[in-house]
Amino acid sequence: MNESQEILSKRSLLIIGVMSLLLFVIGTILLILDYNKALYIENSTVQLIFEIITFTGESLFLILVFAIFSFIYDKRFAVSFFLMYGISGICNSMLKEIIKEPRPLTNITKADERGYSEVGYGFPSGHAQVGASIWGLTAYQFKDKARPNLIPVVFSIFIILVALSRVIIGVHSLKQIIWGLLIGIIILIAFLYMEPIISEKFNLLSLPMKLILAILLSVLLYVIGTLLFPEFAGYGENIYAIAGGSLLGLSVGSLLEREYVKYEPSELNSKQKVINLIIGITLLLIFLIFIYGLITGLDILLFIQNAILTLIITLLIPFIFTKINRS
Repeated sequence: MNESQEILSKRSLLIIGVMSLLLFVIGTILLILDYNKALYIENSTVQLIFEIITFTGESLFLILVFAIFSFIYDKRFAVSFFLMYGISGICNSMLKEIIKEPRPLTNITKADERGYSEVGYGFPSGHAQVGASIWGLTAYQFKDKARPNLIPVVFSIFIILVALSRVIIGVHSLKQIIWGLLIGIIILIAFLYMEPIISEKFNLLSLPMKLILAILLSVLLYVIGTLLFPEFAGYGENIYAIAGGSLLGLSVGSLLEREYVKYEPSELNSKQKVINLIIGITLLLIFLIFIYGLITGLDILLFIQNAILTLIITLLIPFIFTKINRS
């Protein structure tokens, strides 16, 4: 990274950090003035709009974004994006189970004719925390593109909108999203500094050692997470089985793909990217219906289910692309 790029990198982080800090200060003032529930809006139209915005923080949407990055943009960044999603999500779940703070009273039941409901503990907000981490990382990735100052601002606004949507639809308090944003930014900065160091050391290992380490870490995440946090943050399903399985498929799939398949979306022309995107998303949706429809039940099946999903995105579909693009 040259000097000008380094300045842009620091500037991107500074913009994201300042906007998050500004929201934190404003939110703290509102808390002191006892406006914690003031942003909750019962209007059905407003609720609908912000339910759509809040969907951009759901796992299905983020999996689709991860797949799009993998298929037509940059498979290496896609892996970083999903790792950031997993790391921030796991940290959030652990914090929720340790703190055990309930959601606000505005988190009403789905049986009610108005409103939106979520299960699990409320502090800190997962959508706010994960959003700050992954969209902050995405803003950082695009820092060297056209208008480098504008991109961090746009993503910062998006992060704030997703966070505020959680208060407006009533599933979080203002305090919960403020701390979610702050923790998400801390995780983002730690990831940006640590990831290059860890990747450099990891890349020195042989492929068999990389695969063994990937499998070991995935299984340990599943087993240790399940033993230490058996309530799963109140979500009702084993999130550590989901995370461990996802990590297994992601790591094994990307390692094998880089070694044997070598799909490079950056080498495609616009027409090929459009074709690959349509085919890739169609295949992914078919696989999703199959995987989530047939592989259900025990925690170990949840682990296998998510391992297959990320393996399909990182290895199987890129392999299909190489055959299509070659022909």
